[in-house]
Amino acid sequence: MTPLLGKAPAAADDQLGALLNAAVDPMIIIDERGLISRFNAAAERTFGYRAAEVIGHNVKVLMPQPFRREHDAYLERYNGSGEARIIGIGREVVAQRRDGSTFPIDLSVGEFRMSGGRGYVGILRDISERKRQEELLRQSSEELRLIFDFSPMAILITDLDGRIFSVNRACCELFGRSQDELCTLRHSDLMLPEERAIPLEAFERLRRDGGSCECEINYQRVDGSAIHALHYSALATDEGGKPVMFIGEIIDRSELFAATHEAEQLRARLAHVTRIGTLGEMVSGIAHEVNQPLTAIANYASACRRLMLGGQSNPGELLGVLEKIAAQAERAGQVIRGLRALTKRGESQRQLLDCNQLVADVVRLVEFELRGTDAQLYVELGGDLPPVFVDGVQIQQVVLNLMRNAMEAMNGLADPKLVSVRTFVPRPFWVAISVSDRGPGLPPEQVQRLFEPFFTTKKQGMGLGLSICQSIATDHGGELRYSTNEWGGACFTLSLPGSSDDEGV
Repeated sequence: MTPLLGKAPAAADDQLGALLNAAVDPMIIIDERGLISRFNAAAERTFGYRAAEVIGHNVKVLMPQPFRREHDAYLERYNGSGEARIIGIGREVVAQRRDGSTFPIDLSVGEFRMSGGRGYVGILRDISERKRQEELLRQSSEELRLIFDFSPMAILITDLDGRIFSVNRACCELFGRSQDELCTLRHSDLMLPEERAIPLEAFERLRRDGGSCECEINYQRVDGSAIHALHYSALATDEGGKPVMFIGEIIDRSELFAATHEAEQLRARLAHVTRIGTLGEMVSGIAHEVNQPLTAIANYASACRRLMLGGQSNPGELLGVLEKIAAQAERAGQVIRGLRALTKRGESQRQLLDCNQLVADVVRLVEFELRGTDAQLYVELGGDLPPVFVDGVQIQQVVLNLMRNAMEAMNGLADPKLVSVRTFVPRPFWVAISVSDRGPGLPPEQVQRLFEPFFTTKKQGMGLGLSICQSIATDHGGELRYSTNEWGGACFTLSLPGSSDDEGV
């Protein structure tokens, strides 16, 4: 080797070795045949080889396939033609450690000439950590893209002037427009023209004050139909706190508006069934059926009075009349006890229904009443419930009655006021609906008479509600039971037999 800086060859060689070993990055020197002549300390640490193990061996021992297979041909081509693919250029390649593991490197190769021929020096940098960070960044970016694109909520991003520059798939589906079309519009272009002023004022405050805002907005689809939506918007800032964009989330509440209207209709229907179909039918039935024995009792009593006033009565005659009065009174009692049968007058419209849906419909009605109170409603709808073959209105009438009773039971009590509604499978092929409250519960003597007609614990109650509910449960092949819950309050459980899809047809 040619002496360096005028020193003896041995001294120059030592100096070169010291310089190579002082380098932070792995450095490898090969001759024109590809044989390793220098392997510095950093290369030893990186590849796991000692210098003595690789010096004199082809540098391709440090390469995995297919680089190992192609290396000699590449070196021969360069030596013959001077066509460079790495030399003097550098690029990312893959290297192989002694244990066979591979890792990415940045490789820079330089050529030098000396009296004995040409050689090459390679400077390597392990970029595994950089690649790992790049992959993490790529994954994070991909996750954010997927979250944005596939979010079930419609999301749109605008600049500070309200021009849309990014929307997700849900937003395109909501408005019935393509991404390219939406990105040519302003946010305000999507709103009903007559209602743009209020939300635009909110966005202006958001741009001025920062933070986030929430507002009701009526949008318009491309087909002209309205979207009743709740819009959440936040102002995004850069690292310096400078506002850069608005990020908005649109929650379509059109179905909620429709459901509210439907719930109001259902509530009116249930009220009509309860008021007219039940009480009206029962009161008229009682008036008709009880009128006859009461008239007979009045007539027999008048006869007794005439006999006694006329002085023509004797114990035998009076006893006979009194027995007739007692018989008519018993008849009236039988009419009262048969009240449940009278409540079933009319044709029952039964079909296979989802018990959870029946309960959910009633819950929506009760939630409207709870808005003005301090009571809370907890609903737990079980999964995998079999369908029930029932008259849906009648079952909803039972659930509504039980829930209203639960709310009334807590009137005047201190917090917490809680009504709990659950659906579950109490035993195979059965469905149960339980309604609990945190009221005072009922004493044992009242529990015994709880389902009797005309028995009530309310000051102005008629005593018909629970009797009707039990009649409906029995008529459907089920049962209605009372128990005390863990808070000491009342718990009513309606159990109904489940049905397969082909039953009840």
